[in-house]
Amino acid sequence: MTPHRTGITTPPIRGRRAAEVLPEVDVAEIAASVYDFLSATRRLMERPNQKLSVSQSEIEVLQFIAHHPGCGVSDIARLRFLRASNVSATVRRLINAGLVTRQANDLDRRAQDLFLSDDGIEVMNQVTDEWAMLIAGATRRMDARDIAKLRRGVPALRNLSMAAESLVDDMQRRQDYSLD
Repeated sequence: MTPHRTGITTPPIRGRRAAEVLPEVDVAEIAASVYDFLSATRRLMERPNQKLSVSQSEIEVLQFIAHHPGCGVSDIARLRFLRASNVSATVRRLINAGLVTRQANDLDRRAQDLFLSDDGIEVMNQVTDEWAMLIAGATRRMDARDIAKLRRGVPALRNLSMAAESLVDDMQRRQDYSLD
């Protein structure tokens, strides 16, 4: 039971099916922690965008292209659950701003491969610096042992991110949004 500010205790939220999926791993705890982390940091991470005059959607597209050079609009839309028309408009703005370049796809004449320009790389370096400073500010409020654990967990977080992206890709290709 979790005590509430009012003195009322509530049972912990554990999910109903999570324990059946991976009984040896507390996936409900991981899911809740990841969600809480994302919720707490989402607004903080938007601050660099305001400083750099780059929108959140533009940052998301730039970040995707940085990790997937040569991708296309449809790749971004599929793996980010976005509408292709919205991604296309964002990419057009980024191209006009000189942050993204496009090249004809060798295999499909209709497709364009997207890459960060030198200016796009510089913007992402600035954004990453801003994000790092925000995380540094948060970690200054943490115990040194937890910071060390967090650092050791970075490879696992990257792997979780890649696994989640692969899951999204599979779900999008099947047009099936259930996990069963």
